[in-house]
Amino acid sequence: MGSISELVWLYVKQRPFLKEVLRQGVVNHSALARKISTEAFGTAKRQNAVKMALIRLGGRMEKTDDDLEARILSVLKRSSMVLKSKVAVVIARRELEGVRALSQVKSGRHTTYIVEQRELERIPPKALWKREDNLNLITIESPEELEEVPGVISHMLGSLASEGINVVEFISCYTDTLLVIRQADTERAYRVLSGIMG
Repeated sequence: MGSISELVWLYVKQRPFLKEVLRQGVVNHSALARKISTEAFGTAKRQNAVKMALIRLGGRMEKTDDDLEARILSVLKRSSMVLKSKVAVVIARRELEGVRALSQVKSGRHTTYIVEQRELERIPPKALWKREDNLNLITIESPEELEEVPGVISHMLGSLASEGINVVEFISCYTDTLLVIRQADTERAYRVLSGIMG
């Protein structure tokens, strides 16, 4: 078993929302320490040591995360966004011949295609595993630093998730990030992403 500080860090690391409230200093350290102590150690006896570990951890995260957040926002502010409507996501049992895909990703068992909706008529129904129509594609074009700054994609996806927006399909290719969104969520998604991209 590791030290209390290590166990507290592991507990917090597994719960990203706790990292954020600790970093911002907007948490009741005593209440959180009591919860962690009870869950991690089965008793509240170590509450004071856990509280001190939380306070130290919050101070360290504030210093390091502020720099990382600035780097993430810098990448996002230099990114641009393109919206394409009337797309579909097709998951095929095999590779499809003669289909013009906006994007294509092959995994071990399936191939996922993002296509313009009019391409659906070219796809034989037997080749389909699953399909979803009436979607929109948001393509975010970022500077090359995207590959060097951890957390940029996480920041985008977290911002959408916090607004209750589901990303139907996500593909990252070098500096392009493709997000497929349902039509009902597109306006809100565009507004959220525009907000974080400044």
